[in-house]
Amino acid sequence: MTTIADLKNKVDEINKLVNEKIVSDLEDTYPITDGIIDIEKYFNAKYKVLWILKEPYDEFDDEGKPFGGGWGLDEAIRPKQSIHEFTGGRPTFKPMIYTSWGILNDFCLWDDMDNVERDPTMLDALKSIAYINVKKLPGYTTSHRTVIEYAYQQHKEILLKQIEYYNPDIIIGGSTLYNFYQDLGISREQLQRNDSVNYIIKGDKIFIEAYHPAQRSGTTGVSQEKYCNDIINSVKIWATNKTENAV
Repeated sequence: MTTIADLKNKVDEINKLVNEKIVSDLEDTYPITDGIIDIEKYFNAKYKVLWILKEPYDEFDDEGKPFGGGWGLDEAIRPKQSIHEFTGGRPTFKPMIYTSWGILNDFCLWDDMDNVERDPTMLDALKSIAYINVKKLPGYTTSHRTVIEYAYQQHKEILLKQIEYYNPDIIIGGSTLYNFYQDLGISREQLQRNDSVNYIIKGDKIFIEAYHPAQRSGTTGVSQEKYCNDIINSVKIWATNKTENAV
């Protein structure tokens, strides 16, 4: 059985691989490590949730080109005690918090949740998950599909090892999961529709293809409430089937 110490060793191994194998051609540009935010919280969570997003961002030069890196998402997120401490990325993190909180709290839906602005303890949901980016070098705030697809092909060994090592029950792709289909043995034809998301139950896991959490409802027609509820309800279907099959 995997222990917290085993998981920590696997996280360290992944971080070492990222720093050794992902090298930028640009000066002063380094990978941003990602993965499990808080190993103990993730290990003890009712469900192990993994979000797969596109790319991180850090600094931009005078011409608007990205650079920076050399730090870890876990180190950046773990100490935060309030949503107001997130100087950037709040449109991404808030839906992740609400969705993860709902999953980890008996599939609580949007209308029955508190607001993270008022209840900072909801941040624990974000600290209880794993969160990886397909591209791990600093990028732009808006991601180009071809850039993300290229990053996947270049570094899928690391990405697949992250999934293997973190062994999540629930994998949520924010417009990214299609990159993994072939390597995970998934085909688009197997996906089932649940309003704004697609999902597939494979073995004891559920894979969900959703919009990016920072999607704009004016473009997609999906409100933040619907975004969160559709993912939570899809996971509830999986959990209910799992319970019924165990009886």
